[in-house]
Amino acid sequence: MSAGRPRARGSFQQLMLAAFLVVTALVVGVALRAVFQYDQLITQSREAARRALLLSGAAQSLAERSAAMERSGRQSLVLNDAVLRRRFADAQKDAQNVVQRLVDNGLLPQSAQQWRAQMATIEDLMNGAPETALAREGSMALQFRELDALNTQLAQQAQMLIEAQNNALADRLEAARRRLTLQVVAASGLAAALALAFGIWLARPFKRLERAIVRLGENRLDEPIDIRGPADVRRVSQQLDWLRLRLMELDADKARFLRHVSHELKTPLAALREGVSLLEDGVTGELNPAQ
Repeated sequence: MSAGRPRARGSFQQLMLAAFLVVTALVVGVALRAVFQYDQLITQSREAARRALLLSGAAQSLAERSAAMERSGRQSLVLNDAVLRRRFADAQKDAQNVVQRLVDNGLLPQSAQQWRAQMATIEDLMNGAPETALAREGSMALQFRELDALNTQLAQQAQMLIEAQNNALADRLEAARRRLTLQVVAASGLAAALALAFGIWLARPFKRLERAIVRLGENRLDEPIDIRGPADVRRVSQQLDWLRLRLMELDADKARFLRHVSHELKTPLAALREGVSLLEDGVTGELNPAQ
C-alpha cells in the first residue's frame, strides 16, 4: 500500500471507546435538553400559578374593599364621623392598589379606567353640605351597585386571564412534548446509525484479516498483506505479511533442496541405468544363472 493512503490512528479499543463516547454524548445531549425544557416549563408553570393566585386573590380582595368602602362611606355620611371617613379613604386606597395590580398582570386598562371613574363619582358624593347627606347616601348606594357590577366584570376578566394563561401553558407543554419526542426519535435514529456505521467500519479490517489468513492457508503468497485499520490491526497485518514472507522463503528452500537432491541422484542413477543397459544388450557376454 502506498504511503499516501490514510490510516486509522489509535487502537481498536480506543476507537470503540470513541464511538461509545460519541453515541453517549448524543444521548446525554438530548437528555440535558429535555431537563432544560422541563426546568423552563416548571418555571413557567410556577409563574402561571402565582399570577393565577394573584388575580384570583385581587378580585376577591377588590370585592371586600368595595364592601368596606360602602359600609364606612355610607355610615360616615349619615353619622358625619371623621373616623369612618378615614376608614373609607384607607379602603379606597387599598382598592386602587388592587386594581393597579390587576392591570399590571394583564387586566384591560379600559376596565380599570371605568372602575376609577366610578370610584371618582362615589368620592364626589362624600363631599357636600350636611343637610344633603341623606340624599347623597342614597345616591351612593346606587353608585356602589354599579361599582359592584364593575367588580364582577373585573373578576370575570381575571378568570378569563387565568384560563388564557392555563391554555397557553398547556399549549407550551404540548409543543415541548412534541419537540422532545422528535428530538428523542431523531437522536435514537442517529445513535443507531452511528453505532451501525462504527460497527461496520471497525469490522471491515477483521474481514480483511480473515481473507488474508485464508490466502495464507491456500498458499497464495504472491499478494502482499497490508491492511488499513486501527494500530493493533495494522500490527497483526504486519505480522501476517512477515509470515507470508517466511512461507515464501520456506517454499524457495524446499524447491532448492529438491533441485539439489535431483542433481545428486541424477548422475549415479544414469550410470546404473547405462550399466544395466549394457548387461541387457550382452556387451560383456551372456550372463550365467549365478550372475
